[in-house]
Amino acid sequence: MILMPGANAALESLRCEMSLTCSRAGALGEYAGLALLAVDDKRQPVAEPALMHAPQSWVVWHDTLGLARFSLSLEQLPAHCERVLLVLYVFGALGPLRELGAFQLKVGEQIEHGLALEEYGDGAMVIAEVYRRNDQWKIRALAEASAYGLSAFARRMGLTLDDRHPLRTGSEASDDKAARQGSTGTGFAVSAQHILTCAHVIEGLDHVSITSFEGRYKAEPVVVDRKNDLALLRIIGAPPLSPVTFREGMGCELGESVVTLGFPLAGLAGGGVQVSQGVVSGLFGLRDDASLMQFTAPIQPGSSGSPVFDPQGLVSGLVTSTMADAQNMNFAVKSALLLAFLEAARVPAQRGRSERSLSTPELVRAAQSGLWRIDASHLQ
Repeated sequence: MILMPGANAALESLRCEMSLTCSRAGALGEYAGLALLAVDDKRQPVAEPALMHAPQSWVVWHDTLGLARFSLSLEQLPAHCERVLLVLYVFGALGPLRELGAFQLKVGEQIEHGLALEEYGDGAMVIAEVYRRNDQWKIRALAEASAYGLSAFARRMGLTLDDRHPLRTGSEASDDKAARQGSTGTGFAVSAQHILTCAHVIEGLDHVSITSFEGRYKAEPVVVDRKNDLALLRIIGAPPLSPVTFREGMGCELGESVVTLGFPLAGLAGGGVQVSQGVVSGLFGLRDDASLMQFTAPIQPGSSGSPVFDPQGLVSGLVTSTMADAQNMNFAVKSALLLAFLEAARVPAQRGRSERSLSTPELVRAAQSGLWRIDASHLQ
């Protein structure tokens, strides 16, 4: 039985013999790995993950050299485990999945699931889930890509997970550090001294600065919320910033127009602010995540941390992620959570209401002074 993404099949035994191979010979274990995440029905972790180099009692790895061949013992799963997610990922998110060519997952002798990866520039993908329904275990084929790799995907679940290659030391570790030398994103002023951006923009990097036409200044993290992908930065030595105004009261409405402003593809698209427009296409994130909203305004690498503005020029969200295998299926943290985060950090954000809609040029002129490009790197 060949499963297409979204299709499922019943498992015949509580001990599942599985194997994962990729068309690029030797890639598994060297360039990429496989993680098994034990979660409950709401995809909240209930145990430490099982990795090819970090086994758990409920997974026995038979072969990890160029492929992943293993046994999943369903009767030994941790308490409250209702699902096991199979995540194919690139070590350290240092490259795209497309370098693997294609993958093929076999379950016993009866079930197969495969996918060509040439269009996937993501660092990780949930390729399948084993789940229990009415005391029957099944497997569902999936293709849920995560643009920022396994570590970022796990963080959204409240799980801290190191997705780096486990065996690289010495010169190879230095190569990994070189590959991680820089990251860019977008941030926006929320007070005279503070910038809000995404946690993954600065994660693992120890030198942060902000840049706009008004200059370049050093910044330091004050509060980082990895689960919700938020980071608050304090700016050093800069004149007072121009904070944005957050939308107050009811959240965004389905179908409402939105504008994002940011610095995508910095250095390639030029140094100025880039504008994109769309609508609110969903009031929840994946798996009904109420902290996120879905929108269609196109985003690119470097858009992370961009503000999402409503028609009145008020901030209704912060750009955090995208589904690369779907057209303009992008996600932003809602303003209510942003305000709660800032309140917990004791930063008094500006809130407001307005009945007057702004044209896009008017909105850009009003908001541009509060936008900053974020550059994060290792100290040299």
